[in-house]
Amino acid sequence: MSEGRKDRRKKKEKPVLPVSSAEKKRQKPKKSKTTRKKTPKSNKPASKGLSKVTKLSITALVLMLIAIIAGAVFFFNQYGQTITTAVDAGQQQAESIQESDFKQFRPTTILDVNGGTLKELKTQERDYLSYKEMDPLVSEALISIEDKRFYEHHGVDTQGLITVGLNAVIGRGVRGASTITQQLVKNIYLTPEVSISRKVEEMVMAQALEKKFSKEQILEYYLNNVYFGHGAYGINAASRVYFNKSINDTSLLEKAVLVGITNNPGLYDPVSNKDNAKKRGQTILNEMLSQGYITNEDYEQATNDDFTASIHSEALNNDLGDNEVALAVDSATKILMEQQDFRFQYQFDSAEEEERYNQEYQDAYNKVYQRILSGGYEIQTNIDPNIHQQLQDILTRVMEGWSEIDPEKNIYTKQAAMTVIDNATGSVVASIGGRGEEGNTYNRAFLSYRQPGSAIKPLVSYAPAYERGLLETSTVSDDRPNNNYPNNIYMGSRGNLTLRNALAMSSNVVAYKLAMENQAELQEPVYQPLAQMKFTGLDVADDNPIIAVGGMTYGATTQEMASGIATLVNQGNYRMPTNIQTIKRKDNDQEIFNLNDSPQRKVYSEDAAYLTIDTMKAVHQDEDGTATDTNLAHNQHWAIKTGTTDEAKDLWTVGATPHYTVAVWAGNDTPQAQDNTTVGKATRQIFQEAMDLLNADKEDVDFQIPASVTNQEGQLITRSSQAKQVLATRQNALLATTQNINTLAKTKANELIAEKLNSPTVSEASTFSNQLLADRIQTLSQFELIVTDTQDNWKTFDQYAQQVLALVQNVEPAGGTLTNQYNNVYSNKQTQYEQEKAALTAEVDRLDDDIKTTEEQSKELDQRIDEIKKALQIRDTGSSSRNSSSSSSEATERD
Repeated sequence: MSEGRKDRRKKKEKPVLPVSSAEKKRQKPKKSKTTRKKTPKSNKPASKGLSKVTKLSITALVLMLIAIIAGAVFFFNQYGQTITTAVDAGQQQAESIQESDFKQFRPTTILDVNGGTLKELKTQERDYLSYKEMDPLVSEALISIEDKRFYEHHGVDTQGLITVGLNAVIGRGVRGASTITQQLVKNIYLTPEVSISRKVEEMVMAQALEKKFSKEQILEYYLNNVYFGHGAYGINAASRVYFNKSINDTSLLEKAVLVGITNNPGLYDPVSNKDNAKKRGQTILNEMLSQGYITNEDYEQATNDDFTASIHSEALNNDLGDNEVALAVDSATKILMEQQDFRFQYQFDSAEEEERYNQEYQDAYNKVYQRILSGGYEIQTNIDPNIHQQLQDILTRVMEGWSEIDPEKNIYTKQAAMTVIDNATGSVVASIGGRGEEGNTYNRAFLSYRQPGSAIKPLVSYAPAYERGLLETSTVSDDRPNNNYPNNIYMGSRGNLTLRNALAMSSNVVAYKLAMENQAELQEPVYQPLAQMKFTGLDVADDNPIIAVGGMTYGATTQEMASGIATLVNQGNYRMPTNIQTIKRKDNDQEIFNLNDSPQRKVYSEDAAYLTIDTMKAVHQDEDGTATDTNLAHNQHWAIKTGTTDEAKDLWTVGATPHYTVAVWAGNDTPQAQDNTTVGKATRQIFQEAMDLLNADKEDVDFQIPASVTNQEGQLITRSSQAKQVLATRQNALLATTQNINTLAKTKANELIAEKLNSPTVSEASTFSNQLLADRIQTLSQFELIVTDTQDNWKTFDQYAQQVLALVQNVEPAGGTLTNQYNNVYSNKQTQYEQEKAALTAEVDRLDDDIKTTEEQSKELDQRIDEIKKALQIRDTGSSSRNSSSSSSEATERD
């Protein structure tokens, strides 16, 4: 307890019954008695009517009442259904609230693949203080600034509720005063999303919390769980981080400063923003004085006081220097964010939208990340320390020729990073973030965005081109029509190139042209596949064919590049790259994540994915390939792609065997020109040695060829390209005309549907009622699917469906009525599409059989004709002989 607190208690002159801080706050000061001067009564008779002032006052009050009622009617008309749904969701969540949610004493444990402990993360085991153990001034400071009516309400402050409603009515959003209880609910159970439904859900849970726990318990839970910046969860942990002492040993000013941090840890950071922190602390002192929590003497002493803060990181056991552990915590953070309904976004319509999202993402990420560090979870990983160390040794040894040291960071200037993915499971086997020297703890493998150069070509140029029906033997000219096209690395043109040749020699012009054609024919952003594979460095400006040669705004990580190539190996199905197998809560031993249950997302068709992998083989097989100097000891069947950016600032090698995918990057942390010959070769050597290590005990097999790809006379043919060719020659005019008419009718109907689905926009989702959304879902069900040899509008339908889903998610939590209606419509359409696609495939197969039958019949007919011809030739020869003999006989007779 502080000295000021002790002194204040000694100054009471006569004994009184103990009074709690809250009771003292409720006591109203007595009004001093004053002598009122009597005035003589007027002889003028009193008016029978109301005075003008009184009438105006009454009128004003009536108008205010009408305005309030109108506002309430508007509010409930606007958000009635949303509120009802949110109330149900809040009540459902409230049922699972338990004390252990706020007391995660046990550390978060990171386990390796064998169950061994890699790392323990803990803060609260040492720093948690009960309400009785904590100096009362701490909770009083909190109440004075955050929730003056804390002891009067039951979780929700009605005045705050009115503020929220009025803000919504006048267009200021849904922000309003939250009680300490509401803030606790938001910190523990909810994401930072700002919406009417989330606010209502928060209020319902806050009231439930107040029924389960006392006011003192709520204060205890809040002060031990709120985030204070720099990895500190809880005010006692924060006190150790900033002042290197327990909260009970701090001065009154330091207590006020620490409480002030909770409003905005960055803005009121007592180290980097001391002036802001001190002003906030003085504001809290003013409130404490005015509300009777401290005396004038306490106030004067505290305001004249000063503080010195610095970061004492040793106070928390949160060091994540190990690359694999850092990735595990990052992955766990994103997994828990998704479970808390945070909506991840990878493509944007404007820079403003992107900026807003990035701020929301950072807030949500920091909250969950620090929650994991504070304890309470068991994270089982697939990390094999032995494999990790061997791979680290390979990278370190290959790069040892570059010994220049960065004088500021005291690490090597030239760095490298590598990610390895197990193609059987999608799990990250290794995340090598640097050269491994002491102090080099930054994991570039998943944190560093670098320009990928030509390594990105398979993902944004070739796979989408194969989806359009092109084949490896399809040709494209590498001539530059104008200066808008990039130069080829060989600074010239080689004329028409097959796609296989073009990728082998890494033609920039061909990749650029393919990206342009993909964008036009598929009617989607160039970076669409990357967004589907959750590339987090995408920018609005990246919807440009130039990214086909690596010209991205920010770039990609080795983890993202590895997951992209692994998606091709996995027949076009994307799996989240993570080294986590399971996550459990320690308080109830509940498993909340299992990698085996993670969904996969279809990004490329299986035949397009296979053709892309097969084309990548040419990079080391063809004599013009850019990786002909690379050979694997244990594999005949493998794919590779190199990448080089302008001035060789970034060097890449990515590739796969059927068993593993590896992505390697090398360069300087601050991009600088490299020697492509030596540094580029180093990336290929790291790739080669890593693959030899990983595949040493694996069977040498080829990539699995899907049923939709066949080998015809040495050429890989996809079913979609075959269908296009066969049907184009076999359609009769009447069928084509009928199909065109039907397609035009469906297209026109879909245009009308599109008008409904596109107006109003998703940004206006808060104005939707339940009935309007139900109508939208019904409209979506009327969308006409077109599945022919030349047209397939499933992606268009899917885009509209995602818009409707976004609207639904914006006004009701998952599992609601609208969500179920949407899921039914989407499932039915998906089934219809698969059936029509299967029917088209069956028709192609039937036509193939007809062609084969016709060809066989033609051969038999040809054989029969040959036999007849031979027979006729024999008969003609016999006739000639007979005719010759007869003529001779006749001549003899004449003679």
